[in-house]
Order: sequence, then C-alpha cells, then structure tokens
Amino acid sequence: MPRLVDLLSAPGLDALRPLAGPLDATEITGIRLEPRADGLAAVPAGTVAVLLAPVPDHLLDVAVRDAAAAGAAALVLRGGEQVAGDIAVQALAERGRIAVLTTDGDLAALVVAVDRAVAGDSADALARIGAAARELASVAGDPERAAAIAARLLGTPVERRAAGPGEEGASAAGPDGEVRLAAAAQPGHPGTAIRSVLALAALTAAGGGHGDVPVRSRGHLLAELLVAPQDQTARLAARGRTIGLPVDGRHIALRIEAAALPAADRYRLLDTVLPRTLTDVRQHADGHVPDGVHWNAALVDDALVLLGTWPTDPGAPGRRKALALARRAVDRLRRLHPEADLRGGVGAPHRGPLGIRTSAREARAALLKPATADTAPVTAHDAAGLDRMLLEWYASDTAREAVDELLAPVSELGPDRADPLLRTLQAYLDHNNSPARAAEELHLHRNAVGARIRRITDLTGADLTDPETRLALQLACRARLSAPPGPA
Repeated sequence: MPRLVDLLSAPGLDALRPLAGPLDATEITGIRLEPRADGLAAVPAGTVAVLLAPVPDHLLDVAVRDAAAAGAAALVLRGGEQVAGDIAVQALAERGRIAVLTTDGDLAALVVAVDRAVAGDSADALARIGAAARELASVAGDPERAAAIAARLLGTPVERRAAGPGEEGASAAGPDGEVRLAAAAQPGHPGTAIRSVLALAALTAAGGGHGDVPVRSRGHLLAELLVAPQDQTARLAARGRTIGLPVDGRHIALRIEAAALPAADRYRLLDTVLPRTLTDVRQHADGHVPDGVHWNAALVDDALVLLGTWPTDPGAPGRRKALALARRAVDRLRRLHPEADLRGGVGAPHRGPLGIRTSAREARAALLKPATADTAPVTAHDAAGLDRMLLEWYASDTAREAVDELLAPVSELGPDRADPLLRTLQAYLDHNNSPARAAEELHLHRNAVGARIRRITDLTGADLTDPETRLALQLACRARLSAPPGPA
C-alpha cells in the first residue's frame, strides 16, 4: 500500500496542501468523507479522513487526537490554514504520526484520485501518462525539466543516465546527442506508467532542437542574457531576434526568489503555475490588457525572472498590471508552499536589450527593501527613480568609500547584526526622527527602535539632530540597502 508522500504526486491531488505531521508514517488503505468531527474516532486505520464540516479553532486538537487514535493516515480539513500557526496541533500531529492537510478543491475528484492512486490500477497508470502528455509539451528540449516533471508525476526519482539492473529506461536522439532517462522498475500497472512516462519524457527532452522550441529557447536565451557579461549583450540580442525574443521593446522584470523550493517545484512554478497566473491576470485584471504584450520566463540563480515586454512605453497602467501579476504569482506560490518565505520584486520599465538587464537588476534590488503592509510580499522599484539614482551614485568608487567609511562601525558587527540596525536607522530618518512611526513601519515596539538608535549613535558618534549628518546617513542607508549584493 502507498503512503501519503507517494500519493501527493498522483494526478488530481495537487490541491492537497500539507499543514502538519509526517507524510510517510502510515500506509493508506482508502479515503472517507466524515460529515462531523465526532465521527473521526471511528474511521478505519490507514484512512484519509476528509472532514466536511468546519472545525472551531478550540476543537482542532480534539479532531487531530481522535483521528490519530483511530489510526488514520491523514486528516484533510476544508479551509484549515489556521493549523499552520497552532503549535499544539502541530505537536499532536507529530506525536500521533498523522498528516494534517487542507484543500479547497473538488471533493468528488479528490475521492476518485485517492481511490485510483491507492488501487494502483490501469486507471491510475493512464492518469499519470495523460498528465505527462499535457505537462511535458511545455519543456521540449530541456532534459532536466523533463526529468523533474516525470519524477513528480511518477512519485519516484528519475535520473538522466542509462538504466541499470532492476530499472526501467528510455532514450531518444536529439540535436545535442542522446537523452537517456532511468527510474526504478515496478511491477504491474505502476511499471506500465513508468515505462510510458519515461518514453514521453525522453522524446520531449530530445525533440527540442527541431523546428524549434521557441518557448524553451527563449527562456534559455533570456537566462543567458541576464547573467552574461555586458559586452556579450549585442550578440545575444541578435540571437534573441532570430527566435522571437522581443529584445527591442520596453521591458518590466519580475523576480521571485525561489531558492527555498526544491528544484522540481521551481520547474513546476515555471511550467504550470505562472502560465495559469498569466491567464488569470488577463481574465480578472481591471481594465483592458493591451495587445502585443509578450511574457517570457527564465530561472536565474535559483530565482524566477518573468519578463513582460511592451511594444511602446507601458506607462503607469502597464506598471500596475505587472505589479498585480507579481502579487498574484507570489500569493499563489505562498499558498502552495507555506513553509517557504517567498517574495517578489518588480523593476521599472526600460527599453532594449540593456533594459532587460536593468529592470531585472532593479527587481532584485527591490527585494532587498523591507516589505510594508501595503506591498508585502512583493516590493516594487521606486517609480520616481530615487533608488535608480542612488544605485548609479553608489556604483562609483568614491561613493562606496564614503558610505563604507560612514557606516563602518555598524558594518563591522557583521550582516546579521548590522542590517537590522541600518533598516531601523533608515526608517527612523525617513520619518523625521520619529521612533513611533518607524516602529509602526518595522512592526517593532518603539522602545526597540529607541534602543537600536542609541546603539547606532554610540557606535558612530553621529549627531542625529544635525541636518547634514541626517542626510548623509539617510543616503548611505538607502544606497547600502538598495544595492544588489556583489561588486558594482
């Protein structure tokens, strides 16, 4: 019998979101819909119990305890996100060896999907093969991502190599050589699914060079354009024009930090979540979405960069659309992966090939700003251009030396201790030396702000009543905290 961690990869179960407890503690024997919480104590062992009625917060621990005592493998709650912050329920789930999940999906489809996956019959094999046929089409020519999708859909590791003893394998010839994939063999219908999905994945991965794979190729080229030395921009831009990457328009970059996610989930984000988000934004955005806007995406340094390109200056409406898309994408990701602290940054519009790099750099700089209640978890590069001017000023050796000298006593504490002090100082100065307003922005007690400011003045000897000193420190903090990491 499978365990829950194996079932979560099955088609139709992607709406289930784990909240607490182990996913591999108990073998699953079936699924049962429970109308009331007082019926959980009688569910059969190994059951995935789906509670139809909402549970009051003060009775959550009772529901988890009853389900665990009955030997249930999992408890699924409708709208159970409050479990994530309930320490008592988290502890109960761990001790009781029961997984607690939530879903907002179709319950009938959930029952069918669990029954199918537990049975491991031909219906389950066909569902996995069908899902592979749908998802693999978007990653033609990309063996790494094809292998990641196949592994997720099969619930077993898939590696890029020839198959060994006791393994299933598939291979296909492509323009860059033969692509080989291997996975552990299984008997019966699961083995049929593995053989079929591996064959689809190998063919898709190897077929990217014929004809060609405009989406994949544009994604690869965009990633190269963002990380290559600047003197290669013209050459890469010429390649981009030949494959339809609109390098000469006006670009707005969105950057979503995804390093906390496993590689397979980052590929899933790129392949399925963001395309759905783009469609959703077009359908629900306020006002008309202008024609001729192109979107391309790439994974760069474990982050996702999504580039929107307008044929002309998008103006304020275009910037609002880009920010709305970033917020929707990050919000959806945070719901799927509540354990990861995902944030997004939005750059300003810039023209041409160099504009792609500039907007992406600004999006990265925006991520370094402290999030506010209005923008969290997405921050935008300032529309007025102040951060841009500061970045250009801070790029000079003279400015860097001046800032380093001014902030040296704080910087010597190390980044973990210095950054909170500098962010507090910036908020304090931005609000005209008001500890109350700085505390409100930083979600701190005003006494904590006062203590940090006294610590800074003790270290630097700065007189914060002097206007010139305040201005110098304010510029230094903004430049230091807005600049991307690494050399200028």
